[in-house]
Amino acid sequence: MTEVKTVTPDAGGLPVRQQRAALAALMMAPFMAMLDLFIVNIAAPSMQRQLHTTFAAIQLVIGGYVVAFAMGLVTSGRLGDMLGRRRVFAAGVVCFALASAACSAAPTAGVLIGMRVLQGFSASLMLPQVLALIQISFPRDQHRRLLGYYGATLTIGGVCGQLTGGLLVRVDLAGLGWRTIFLVNVPLCAVALACALRSLPRSDGSGRSGRVRFDPLGVLLLSAAVACLVGPLVLGSQDGWPTWAWAMIGGSALLFAVFAWWEVRMPDAGNAALLPMRLFRLRGFAVGLPTAITYYCNNSGVYFVLVFFLQDGLHLLPYQASLVFLAMAVPAGLASLAAQPLVARFGIGVVRVGAVVVVIGLLLMPLAAAGGSSSSAVLRLLPGLVLVGIGQGTVLPCLLGLVLERVSPPDAGAAAGGIMTAGQVAVALGVAAVGAFFGARLGGQHTSTAYGSAFSASAYLLAGLGAVSVILLILLTGWKRRQDSPAAEQNTAA
Repeated sequence: MTEVKTVTPDAGGLPVRQQRAALAALMMAPFMAMLDLFIVNIAAPSMQRQLHTTFAAIQLVIGGYVVAFAMGLVTSGRLGDMLGRRRVFAAGVVCFALASAACSAAPTAGVLIGMRVLQGFSASLMLPQVLALIQISFPRDQHRRLLGYYGATLTIGGVCGQLTGGLLVRVDLAGLGWRTIFLVNVPLCAVALACALRSLPRSDGSGRSGRVRFDPLGVLLLSAAVACLVGPLVLGSQDGWPTWAWAMIGGSALLFAVFAWWEVRMPDAGNAALLPMRLFRLRGFAVGLPTAITYYCNNSGVYFVLVFFLQDGLHLLPYQASLVFLAMAVPAGLASLAAQPLVARFGIGVVRVGAVVVVIGLLLMPLAAAGGSSSSAVLRLLPGLVLVGIGQGTVLPCLLGLVLERVSPPDAGAAAGGIMTAGQVAVALGVAAVGAFFGARLGGQHTSTAYGSAFSASAYLLAGLGAVSVILLILLTGWKRRQDSPAAEQNTAA
């Protein structure tokens, strides 16, 4: 008779009957976080008109969410390690729902900015727990597939944000206009909370190697460092890079150095460090962190210059530009789902192939600037968009798995928060750096030819950055292949 084994949380997974509800709860968080990152962009002009406010205030509505989100990720990950990931995840969902409802009712731009900051912090409470709970709530052989779902959900959330924002503003349900873009989160949060309370384990392995203590000075130093770096990157370019922006960026470097010094002083045995330095002794985390920074920087740069080329260079309307993005987003989502099965069948080299496909797609994009009508330019752009989407979708879920694979359960939240903070910083850095290059190449000219030339130069720059990602992924996946080799397994067993 074949023995039937029931998977329990302590054995590395939930009972089978709970897994679907748990997965629904966990996937809601990245979907909502990305939805609200992009949904505001399309509605920004409508907000400015109805609130009778300035463009700078609308920048803060968008940027406040990003800065608060980036600031809170590592701290929230460590709170999950300390207090329990189910508890912190549920608190994040509740706060996100309340903040979203408050955003929809905001009477002034100032109130809206404050509630968007709260919304960003709430998103940072949810997301690190997702990656940590995947690692400890599901059997090990499911991790790669679930990280593929996570990568696909991030992509789908971003696409839905762009499409839904324009649609809701245009339909104007009950005369609420832009306010409906925040109300959609409330029922989603209700579903996520119900599924989480029903299915996620109360005992999730946090703090098993000793009581995890809080690191208030580490929280203060890291939060200040991230705010001083991400804030100017998000807001400084719109103001022409004033002195305050450069002063804050310089201050962030000092704060990061002090934070690293402080964390090195924290003993490993006490589980007190906010971002334990023992994580950097794991090759996957140490090499994976700069790989993620390069990768996310490249991705955000692509999206940024593409928006300006489509709308200002090819004169497409916002909703038309959103439809063009589907040529990249749909393949990315499908590739995210297929990536882990392909790795299981053909090996970790699939990740390197995905990174190379991104570079090829970027090298094809300048074909769109060859002249002609807008429709012909879009058609020439499509092959590059499809290849970039396939490559991005292949790399993202595998990269997360490579970084987090050998992290111990007590450090899962801190590691997830660390990799996600690096990603958010890289997103802001990519927009700022590639945007500055794009603006310099534009040279103050606003003709279709000038936009085409600036877009082509930026695509070649991004292809070069993509090549750096390929090199880092070779280093990362080469280590992974050695770890998984039969000889390595024999040595481990010995």
